[in-house]
Amino acid sequence: MKSFYFLKVMNIKRFIGIEKKRILSVVFLIAVLAVAQNNYAQKASELKYYDVKQLIAEGHAVMIGQAEKPQNDSCYYYRLPDKLKGVVRKELWELGCDGAGIAIRFSTDAQCIGAKWTLTYNFAMAHMAHTGIKGMDLYVCHKNKEWKFAGTAFPNGKESSNVFIRKMNGEKREYMIYLPLYDGIEEMAIGIDSTATIYAPAGSLVENKLPILFYGTSITQGGCVSRPGMAYPSIISRKLHRPVINLGFSGNGRMDRNMADWIKTIAIAAIVIDCLPNCTYATTRDSSDYFIGSIAYANPNVPVYIVNNFEYPKQFILPENNNDMVQENILIKDIYKRLKRHGTTIKNHATGKEFHTGPLKNLRFINVSKKRGIDNEDTVDGDHMTDLGTSHFTTRLLKHLKL
Repeated sequence: MKSFYFLKVMNIKRFIGIEKKRILSVVFLIAVLAVAQNNYAQKASELKYYDVKQLIAEGHAVMIGQAEKPQNDSCYYYRLPDKLKGVVRKELWELGCDGAGIAIRFSTDAQCIGAKWTLTYNFAMAHMAHTGIKGMDLYVCHKNKEWKFAGTAFPNGKESSNVFIRKMNGEKREYMIYLPLYDGIEEMAIGIDSTATIYAPAGSLVENKLPILFYGTSITQGGCVSRPGMAYPSIISRKLHRPVINLGFSGNGRMDRNMADWIKTIAIAAIVIDCLPNCTYATTRDSSDYFIGSIAYANPNVPVYIVNNFEYPKQFILPENNNDMVQENILIKDIYKRLKRHGTTIKNHATGKEFHTGPLKNLRFINVSKKRGIDNEDTVDGDHMTDLGTSHFTTRLLKHLKL
């Protein structure tokens, strides 16, 4: 009996000891998780915010990607200046309010970076990620020479706020935030942890170079990449360390005369005209001389690159579509040769006067047809590029861009 009683007591003590260890282990794990969560999950609402307009006014940030600064404060983040409202087509103006290609540059020693932004439309499409349409991207300059992706701020409503990245080491670095591709920004603020400071971007990194202007379609604008930094003009910008102006207008890159009249006044290093997917054969035939001719004539020392249609993955099973593309590519190549060798006669639609340009020697041609543009797996819908598609397309364009 005594032996039985002794064993029973020992088993109870052993059980209590094991349970104590388990409880202590659980308490320790909960404490570790609580500390980790506190360090990791810094919320957007906990950051200190700085209005971007004020940062720019005070010289602590720079906005790049606009061809012309709007005069009206309500158009502050738009691609088109307010003077074009009511001048260009309604569709062009509304698309010109989108933020494609515009970026905010600054330096900070923050450990956590976020943003608050008010969207113009809170737009959505079934075939494009919301992060690309109305989210924002953060890039960091690595060793003063290479831009690397750092994080995406997911949109969460017309009044959005979110964090790009947490738990950095607080080293002062150069950053760049890309604005949404298919929506506009009315107000914007950058958030950092309360002990950090926002500084002006480093002088050596604010390139004192003229931008490359890209005029084109939804693909130029960024459809349908997953995030703003993956639009092909922005990739080219980072590769060449040169600012770009993205004038891609979804479905509306149609060589409008009043767009040519504005574009030819912009100080640029080069222009890439990549609008054929939005143009019919008739549009290309009737509009190219004025659009291409007037821009090239007004900027004789600026290379003007004309891009033809790339071959769509499904084109081979659509005979009519394939024939249209082939014929339009033949047409634009003929127009290019004629303008380069002989020039064209341009009529000023305001005065009615005509003048001859003479040979437009600054024209260049980029052939992206017949597998020179994109590959079979490069689109989301057979037309618009994914991130993979824009990466391939960028590589091919960079072979031709000589600045």
